[in-house]
Amino acid sequence: MKKIILIILVIIFLADLNKSERVIYLPFNIPGEQMGATVPPFGIFIEKDHRDDGDGPGSILSHERVHWNEQYAKMGIFKFYYCYFSEYTKHGRIYNWMEDEARTLSMVKSN
Repeated sequence: MKKIILIILVIIFLADLNKSERVIYLPFNIPGEQMGATVPPFGIFIEKDHRDDGDGPGSILSHERVHWNEQYAKMGIFKFYYCYFSEYTKHGRIYNWMEDEARTLSMVKSN
């Protein structure tokens, strides 16, 4: 069991070395009210219904790119998840500072 966990951690670490953005359009909708999700180091996942929304200011892709390019790229994988889940448990998904920053920055620029 320890070997499996170690292998998984090594794979995540190696994938984390390449912080290039990967956008994956899902062939299904994400359960709940989310339309997209950033899951470092694996990529940005967008629901199939929003594939053609583009990446202009305020778009889902622009929002998720803030998580990827402004937060994850600067914090790294462990700090990103630590901050996100700490904020999530304190303030929920919508009202944590990382989501607020992504909403704000995605409205003023497109990456």
